[in-house]
Amino acid sequence: MTPGHLTRRRLLAASTLGLSLPACGGSPRKSSALLDDALALPVLVDRDEDGSRGIFFGIFRENSLPDVVAGAQADLRRQPAAAMWFTRFGSAFPEQQILFLAQRGIAAQVTWEPWGHGNAAIPLADILAGRWDSTIDAWAQGAARVDLPFMLRVGHEFNGDWYPWCIVNNGRQPELFAKVHRYIVNRFRAAGANKVRWVWCFNNDSTPAASWNDPRAAYPGDDYVHWIGIDGYNFGTSQSWSQWKPFSQVFANAVTMARKIAPSKPIVLAEMGCSETGGDKAAWIQRMFSDIETLPNVRAFTWFDTTKETSWALTSSDTSWLTAIQGLRRASIRGNANALLSVGWTAPART
Repeated sequence: MTPGHLTRRRLLAASTLGLSLPACGGSPRKSSALLDDALALPVLVDRDEDGSRGIFFGIFRENSLPDVVAGAQADLRRQPAAAMWFTRFGSAFPEQQILFLAQRGIAAQVTWEPWGHGNAAIPLADILAGRWDSTIDAWAQGAARVDLPFMLRVGHEFNGDWYPWCIVNNGRQPELFAKVHRYIVNRFRAAGANKVRWVWCFNNDSTPAASWNDPRAAYPGDDYVHWIGIDGYNFGTSQSWSQWKPFSQVFANAVTMARKIAPSKPIVLAEMGCSETGGDKAAWIQRMFSDIETLPNVRAFTWFDTTKETSWALTSSDTSWLTAIQGLRRASIRGNANALLSVGWTAPART
């Protein structure tokens, strides 16, 4: 924690308890002073294992998992329900990472990307042809061995045009993606890896917006999916092609589509973020925490808490940072891993 971070003390208790905030010289206190107070709050830990209510908070940061866990608690004053990271085909099964998080009461959200060796593209047809069976089976055996639930998202954003596993780069055949998803799930099940929570995840907008790129045609079926995932961002005006979009505009249509695809499945906003460029990010975050409660079936979200195309981080400004801490202490926001992992889950029947 930086010295500047250490000096940030004094607030949120006031707003959480509904108290008026003190003013200096008749003016509202500056957000930096309020942030100091928020950062002095105790870390909120959710010990309620009832998964029937609330919306679960997850986080992604480009750090080692120990730093992600410690940093999220220090910066945001609550323990997340889940931590997400990205890994590639050919990488070892992340047994130690899953165990590390489980021991700390945090669920693993693993994003498994079909990149080949040396960042080579993997055609979806190669997976179906068995050329990656050794990789898939090693992961399946690892998942069976660790015998712990975790969320596994394979080939996310398949309806975009930026990854080799996207439909546009695989003959414009959405059913091929569905077959690959089923193929991988079946190999895990054959190995006895029955505790994986499978996340099937599309981008909020299809690129290109063609009929053959409709996510509905790539759905592998309810038996192969536990969570419907949606990725979406407010890029603001940070890109030449982008404009400011409120949270509801980023996700509402995609949530409607997800419910048409699988009405009974819980939805995770598997990647989300907001730029500081082009609008009021703090107001966007504040509205997000209320609007997300109105989106049917949405039971979890994972904030992409880093700087990539723009600064997505919740800590990108004092006002955004403060608003995030406040929002994460709402009664509707959950941080219990066991409760999260119970959502939409029915243990497979014994044979």
